[in-house]
Amino acid sequence: MNDPLAQYRKKPVANVAEPTPPKGPEEYMAFDAKDKVSRLSIRQADGQARTPEYGYLLDIAHDGPCTSFMLYYSYMLMVLVDGRNLQPVIMAIQMGTAEFIQEYDPDRWPKPKDEKAPLIESIEFIVEQGGPSATLKKKSGDVKERGRSLH
Repeated sequence: MNDPLAQYRKKPVANVAEPTPPKGPEEYMAFDAKDKVSRLSIRQADGQARTPEYGYLLDIAHDGPCTSFMLYYSYMLMVLVDGRNLQPVIMAIQMGTAEFIQEYDPDRWPKPKDEKAPLIESIEFIVEQGGPSATLKKKSGDVKERGRSLH
């Protein structure tokens, strides 16, 4: 008997190969962007992370060559990011589409081959009691680093 609906029935797939896991560690990405993001995951190389909501981001200050930027949040938090080629990262945060930013960890990822790709060399969380100061002071070797407050 001939089946008139045979052409519309699903046919079994023969010998579907399972995807092979990547060889070696995954490649480093300084950031990733998506359409709808409500929080920015900020990941340090030592495994610590914070995920502030975009609604609390007050300002983004950055330098001309895009080697550093500072995120100012309304609840006494500042995030200092240093690296190179950070313009795409800054633009994604300005548009509210950056899902995460992460610090490069040489123990986890091989050195990026593309010299023009964004690379975050350090991320520092600064929490100041009474709110962040208006000026950013560079650390020098003989100045004692200010302690962090958890309040």
